[in-house]
Amino acid sequence: MSTPPSAWDQLASLATLGTRRTSIENQSIWPEASLSSLSEATSPERTLLRAASARKLWDLAGARTAPEAVVAAAPPAPAPNTSELPEAAAMRLVRMIGGDRREFIPEWFEHARESKRILPPHFLPLVLEHVPPAVRATASSVLGPTAAWLAQLNSTWTVTPIVAEPSEQRWQEGTLEERRAELAAMRARDPARGREWVVTTWESDPPEAREAFVRALLIGLSDQDEAFLESALDDKRKAVRQAAIECLVRLPQATYAQRMRSRLEPLVAFENKSGLLGKFIKRRLIIELPTSPDKAAQRDGIDVKVPAQRKIGERAYWLVQMVELSQPVDWTARFQCDPATLIDAVMATEYAGELLDAFSESAKRHPDPAWLHALCDAWLSLKQESYLNTQAVAQLVAAAPEDQRGALIEALLGRKDHNFAFTLLASIDVPWTSSLTAKALELLSNRARDERQQWSHNRNALSQWALKCDVPTAAARLPRILETTSTESAWRNALEEFNDLVEFRAAMKREMV
Repeated sequence: MSTPPSAWDQLASLATLGTRRTSIENQSIWPEASLSSLSEATSPERTLLRAASARKLWDLAGARTAPEAVVAAAPPAPAPNTSELPEAAAMRLVRMIGGDRREFIPEWFEHARESKRILPPHFLPLVLEHVPPAVRATASSVLGPTAAWLAQLNSTWTVTPIVAEPSEQRWQEGTLEERRAELAAMRARDPARGREWVVTTWESDPPEAREAFVRALLIGLSDQDEAFLESALDDKRKAVRQAAIECLVRLPQATYAQRMRSRLEPLVAFENKSGLLGKFIKRRLIIELPTSPDKAAQRDGIDVKVPAQRKIGERAYWLVQMVELSQPVDWTARFQCDPATLIDAVMATEYAGELLDAFSESAKRHPDPAWLHALCDAWLSLKQESYLNTQAVAQLVAAAPEDQRGALIEALLGRKDHNFAFTLLASIDVPWTSSLTAKALELLSNRARDERQQWSHNRNALSQWALKCDVPTAAARLPRILETTSTESAWRNALEEFNDLVEFRAAMKREMV
């Protein structure tokens, strides 16, 4: 059942359509029926503005208690057992919520988590009202137990529960969010016990809960989960089946991986050049498109129908899905070659673009460095350069193990010209290492010194650089770059803004102490 539009949604809809295009006399736009008399003898425009003003004041004032109502006292707020963040740090968060560098709110919470302190309780209503739910979902330890208590009093203030000790009772009786948190905590501590919890309530759980619990099995995932995940492939809800596939495809020894290998083996062959000159001749990839997927293949996630937005043949689409769900290591083991050799052969086929995308999806699930390097090189070698190519490389970099991302990015920066380097660095949504930051600032220094153009897209990229660069490294080097950049330079304003953002991030972390 769809949720009825809120009063603000109705007002926004009326304002968007315009009072000339829609009638508002019969609309339920007033917070209380007795106020509708304010619309008499006035224009539709005034009525709309008065209704919006009344709604705002009504929301600020709160709800009216019913006459002689018996209001049950709320349970007392839990006492915090952790020291509070400094007032200066909390006030910076308030300013960010008000519009001052809102893009750094997630980073503020990261630093707060590292400090192992909680937000002073009197700031919680503002945070719960205005910080996006996706950010609040990862900030439970910073918001503290008082936030969960407040969330019980206001249904719109969602907070991910804090689980210090997994409780089977809370797992059985809690809300979906509470049960998800309990399961995640138990899977981190005892994966087998967590799986047993899911099995015991599986038949009575609604579809959205089953999907959430299967995805939670990614925590501590092992071959011991295979039997249950195989049974989940028969669930009536597609989202549940897809969640099970996302788990199974990450188990290299599972029968699911074996089934996918068996399907692909007769479809793809790699010529083996023999003889004295064999090693000097490129091996050719021979592809035979599959026939219509049988019921077993459909159960394993191979869709028969091509999505309307995909410009691809039906049989090629079936092959692409199989490749996406395969294990990259299976290909190199079967053909006795390295990833670069195989991808080079892929790019020589008539299905190069589709297969490159499919192998990239597979590599994101199994981020082997050699595969990521080979795939990034392939994307960069495409003759038709586009923003989508850069985005594909950025996604592969984001999938790389954290300790290897910096080296991968640095290797890619030398592949193209400076324009590409600026675009790539702005597109990669992962924190930079100190080494990468130094390399990027060296590139920036040279560009700012040599470029004479009055307009440059690259200068616009610096605001994105400031979000991800290593702060100590940037804070040490940017002042020197500013010293050598003329006040008349077209780069001056962008560099000063970059430096201001870095100083903001540095101050944000200092205030946590």
